[in-house]
Amino acid sequence: MQQSSFIFSTDGIKKIYASGFLLLILVLFFYQIINGSYYGQRAQNNYVRLIPIPAIRGSIFDRNGNLLAYDRAIFNISVIPYQIKNKKDSLFEGLSKFSGYSLVTIKKNYLRNSKNPFSAVDIIKDIDKITALELKEKFKDQILISPKPQRYYPQQENSAHFIGYVKEASTHYEKLKKYGYKPLERVGFLGIEQYYDAYLKGQDGGDLIEVDARNRVVGFLGERRPKKGQNIYLTIDNRIQELGFAALGKKKGVVILMNSINGEIIALCSAPSFNSNSFISGKNVSQLLTNKSSPLLNRATQASYPIGSTFKPLVALAAIEENKLNPDKTFLCEGKVMVGLAKFRCWETHGLQNLYQALTHSCNSYFYNLGLNLGPNALSRVAKQFGLDSPTGIDLPYEKNGFVPTLHWKKKTLKQNWYAGDTVNFSIGQGFMNVTPLANMLAINVFASDGYLIKPRILKKVGNLSSSLPSRTYLKYKKEFIKEIKKGLRGVVNNKGGTASLLKNLNFEISGKTGTAQTNGSPHGWFVGYFPYKESTYTICVFLENGKSSYEALKVVYKFLKTIDEEELL
Repeated sequence: MQQSSFIFSTDGIKKIYASGFLLLILVLFFYQIINGSYYGQRAQNNYVRLIPIPAIRGSIFDRNGNLLAYDRAIFNISVIPYQIKNKKDSLFEGLSKFSGYSLVTIKKNYLRNSKNPFSAVDIIKDIDKITALELKEKFKDQILISPKPQRYYPQQENSAHFIGYVKEASTHYEKLKKYGYKPLERVGFLGIEQYYDAYLKGQDGGDLIEVDARNRVVGFLGERRPKKGQNIYLTIDNRIQELGFAALGKKKGVVILMNSINGEIIALCSAPSFNSNSFISGKNVSQLLTNKSSPLLNRATQASYPIGSTFKPLVALAAIEENKLNPDKTFLCEGKVMVGLAKFRCWETHGLQNLYQALTHSCNSYFYNLGLNLGPNALSRVAKQFGLDSPTGIDLPYEKNGFVPTLHWKKKTLKQNWYAGDTVNFSIGQGFMNVTPLANMLAINVFASDGYLIKPRILKKVGNLSSSLPSRTYLKYKKEFIKEIKKGLRGVVNNKGGTASLLKNLNFEISGKTGTAQTNGSPHGWFVGYFPYKESTYTICVFLENGKSSYEALKVVYKFLKTIDEEELL
C-alpha cells in the first residue's frame, strides 16, 4: 500500500514537469515564430535614450538683493544623429533657408556638439519661442525643441572681474574630468562663478526613455529631477560698483571700497573690463584674448605694481617701533640726498620737516634718511608683516602675490650685493617691491583698524546662511605708535599743502596717503585711505596704471566719493 502511493506521486511530478515544459515551448513559439517579426522590428527600431535636464544654476545677488547673475530660458533646435544620417544635408539646408540661420554655423554646431549617435545635438541656438515652434511645425519629428537655461549677466562689464562667467566643461574637459564634471555640464570660470561653483551649480537630472526610430516615445524607464543650485549674496553694493566704474571713465586702473572693520568688499572695479555675456554667446572672445589692454586681467588682485610713497607710513611705523625715530624731530629737506656719488631727488624742497609734515608733504628726502637709518632688513620685515608679499585670502581665484625684496633674494637671484641706493629706493616704495592694489589697501587699513590686518571677503551669505565670521590678525604694534602715524595721514588730506588736500571738502573726514610710482612709461598714481578719521568704517584704494600722477588718482577718488555722498549711499 505504501509502495503504490509512492509510485503515484512520482508519476504526478513527471506530468507537472512535462506540462511546464510544453507551456514554455508554446510561449517561445508565440514570441519567436508567430510574433517574431513584430518584436524583431521593435528591437531594431527602438533604443533607450537619456534626455538630460540641466540644473538651474543658483543666482548671484549683491548685498541689497539686486541680481548680478541668473539663468534665463533659451530655445535651441536639436537633432538626433542616428535619425538624420541619410538626410542631414537636405535637412540643414532647409533649416537654414527657413530660419535665416547660417548654414555654416549649423554645420559647425553639429560637428562641435555631436557626442554619440543617440544624443541630441544643438544645431540652432538661442532662438525665440515662436520661431522654434514654426520650425517644429515644418520639420516635424526630424528636429527637437530643446529649452535650456542660459547664464545672463545684467551688469555686463561692471561686475565681470569678480563674477566671472559660465561655460560647458567640454571646453576644458581634460582638466575638469578628474573633478567629476561631465562634458556638457556647465562650470564656472573666474570670479565667484568659479570660486563658489560647488554651491551654484546644482545637480543635473534626466529622463530615461525608450523611443523608436521616429523619435516617438514608446516607454518611460525612469527619471532624476534636476536640483537647483543655491543662491549667493555678495558684499558688493551694485550702485557703488557702478559709480566706481563711472569715476574711472576710460582710465586703466582700480577702485576698491571695503568695510574697515569686517573686510567686506563693497566695490571692486578693474578697468578696462569685459562683458561676461560674451563668453556665453561666444561673440568677440578672440578679441578679448588678444587685446593689448588685458581686459580679462583683474588688476585689483591679479596684477602687482610699485607701491610708491604709499609705503612711507609703514617705514615710519617701523622706525618708531625700533626707537629710530622721534616724530617731532626735524630733518632739513634740501630737495636731494647724496648717497656716495649718487643723487636722489625729492620732488620738492620742503625745508625742515618732522614726521607729521613729511607724511603730509610726502617728503622723499626725509624717508631716504629714515630708510638708511633703519636698514633694508627692517624695511623687508615691516613690508612682510603687513602682508605685502602674500595673497590676501580674498575669496576669488588666481590672486597674485606681491613681492618684497631682501638682501638674500638679491644675492641669490640677481647675483648682486645690496647697496645703499637699493635701501634709499626701497624706503619710498621704489625699486624691486611690487604689490597688488588690494594688498596695499589692506596695509593702510591696519591704521584704520588700530593694528589689525583684515582678511577681505566678497561672499555675504549662501541662501540664508551667513558666511564665516570676519578674520583678522593683530600685528602687535603699539596703538600709541599707530596713533602718531595716523596724525600724519590725516594731515595729508586736512592740512594746507597736503598732497591729498583735494579731498578736504568732502564730507567724510578722510585720512590717507598718495603715491606716484615711477615705472617704464608714465608713472602710476595711487591713493589709499580710510574714513572717517575717528572710528573709521571704510577703506578705499584708487590706483591708475600709468596714470601720470597721484593727483589724477585723487580726481577719481573725489568724483567717486562725492557722488556717493550726494546719493547718500554710505
